[in-house]
Amino acid sequence: MRTWLPIVLGLLLFTAAARAEAPCAPLVLTAVTISEETTGFSIDAEYPVLCRTEANPVIRDFVSNTVFDLKKLDPAHDMQFFPHKYELITRYAVWPSPDARFVSVKLHVMVYSGGAHPNNWPMTWVFDMTDGSQVPLDRLFADPEKALPAVSAACRKALIPALGQMYLKDMLDPGLEPIADNFERFALTVEGVAFFFAPYQVAPYAAGEQVVTVPYADLAPLFSPGMARALGL
Repeated sequence: MRTWLPIVLGLLLFTAAARAEAPCAPLVLTAVTISEETTGFSIDAEYPVLCRTEANPVIRDFVSNTVFDLKKLDPAHDMQFFPHKYELITRYAVWPSPDARFVSVKLHVMVYSGGAHPNNWPMTWVFDMTDGSQVPLDRLFADPEKALPAVSAACRKALIPALGQMYLKDMLDPGLEPIADNFERFALTVEGVAFFFAPYQVAPYAAGEQVVTVPYADLAPLFSPGMARALGL
């Protein structure tokens, strides 16, 4: 019996090491910058290029389409009738999950096309780095309809004290209604699941973007079995 003990321990250590190793590295190979200054437009967009090539067209196409949507508002814009440039800025952040099996990409998007201030919003993707597939809410949770009320409650508990004087029940309640559209912007970080909320979703514009990170332990019973295993829960 003792003869097998070193072999078993060796297999366990090898399995743990293999599990901790990222499917590909480095996670971010480089970044792409789109920079353009014309009479009527200012474009300053950045986005990452991941080591899993299947994920990159998703991010690239979103940025390209956002640039296109801005320009098609008024392709000949020369500030003759509206004396300000139309602007687009994107900046990114990337988070690995605890074992780097999953990589989350968040773009902060700022678009100005008139009005009192720019529009800002977060755009997120979670990619499974073993095959480049995306992880939406309905893959994250075994039963989203059961999970979302718990997510909503956790976010409410964090946001009310964080917002302070900018807490408005009439904004927070609809923004945290337990429906998929309200929680589809999320990331799998080392600490837990981070949920992002655009200005106006849960608070006034002046409060800015809000983020709540819910620890994995608080959500573990709600994850799908495959995701729970993949995250080591």
